[in-house]
Amino acid sequence: MSVKVIDGSVLEGGGQILRLSVAFSCLLEQPILINKIRAGRSNPGLKPQHLAGIQLVKQMCNAITNGDRQNSCELTFQPKTLKLGNFNLNVNSQTAASIPLMIQSALPVAIFSNHNSSITMKGGTDVSFAPSMDYVKKVLFPIYKLFGVHCEALIHKRGFYPKGRGEVVLTVNPVTEYLKPIEIINFGGQPAIKGFVFISGPKHQNNKHNQIVQDIATAVKNKLNLSGYHKITIETEVGDSDGSGGSLVLVADTGNCLIGSSALYDMRKSTINSLTDEACDKLLLDLEVKSCIDPNALDNLIIFMALANGKSKVKCREITLHTKTAIYIAEQFTDAKFSIKQMEDGLNEIICEGIGLKTV
Repeated sequence: MSVKVIDGSVLEGGGQILRLSVAFSCLLEQPILINKIRAGRSNPGLKPQHLAGIQLVKQMCNAITNGDRQNSCELTFQPKTLKLGNFNLNVNSQTAASIPLMIQSALPVAIFSNHNSSITMKGGTDVSFAPSMDYVKKVLFPIYKLFGVHCEALIHKRGFYPKGRGEVVLTVNPVTEYLKPIEIINFGGQPAIKGFVFISGPKHQNNKHNQIVQDIATAVKNKLNLSGYHKITIETEVGDSDGSGGSLVLVADTGNCLIGSSALYDMRKSTINSLTDEACDKLLLDLEVKSCIDPNALDNLIIFMALANGKSKVKCREITLHTKTAIYIAEQFTDAKFSIKQMEDGLNEIICEGIGLKTV
């Protein structure tokens, strides 16, 4: 098979092109050359974050690689046959590389194996410019389940910038023959909202952190009550970790849709009000227009829509640059056809006729 050349500078021009390209390459046994990697960024080339995800998928398909080193602006990835049997992989990024972004590369590959997988990842669980692990578990995984994807993530230890040192074990069951197409286009009824707030840090600060998470929970309830939402439950957690940090994740369940929102708690500059406003304002924006999925979830669904066996439809308030990039990469590798049309209610409907990739 000839090598497919991917321009790493198009659209989002960053890590998403890399993550999706190596996943598609592995699944379709398509050799690739990615050039101009992050060419438009102030610090171009591969960083530890990207190398961790590449290393993970490389192990899963015994790929031969060239250029997988820090600051490289070109990567050759030549996959062999996807490994059969159980993956027991251990990737330690030795930095605060985002574990949720490693999952973005590894999960689509693992589900097309013929056996359960266990993948241990070390790095950052809750870092900037990436989903938090609680968002992945509470928002993305339940939506993935609609495709027939069954997976769990056990957070052994939280990790934050700059040290990382978090640890997550991802367990994945293979799909039954094909991914199912999904349809998320009817908003449903008045949502019940669940919140998950945690702060983790040195043990001697637990009392202080307990007070902060309780204050955040109260602030979230008050703000959402003022907007007319009263079915609200908030779970709080205080933990021990090498570094310090936290996050707030909100999930609105309308019966038909799960709409998520999240914000990171930075010990150096976040306040209770800034965290509350960031997470609540994003959620309220989606609820106000009856978006069926939040914009940050949508780009994570594109690869599954492309590989599913049939037509998927979702409605969303906003098509982000990450979503446009994911669609572009999916169409570079597959015959999946995406269309986006604006509906009368102002929302965008994304339709995809998937290719029906079959498990090995």
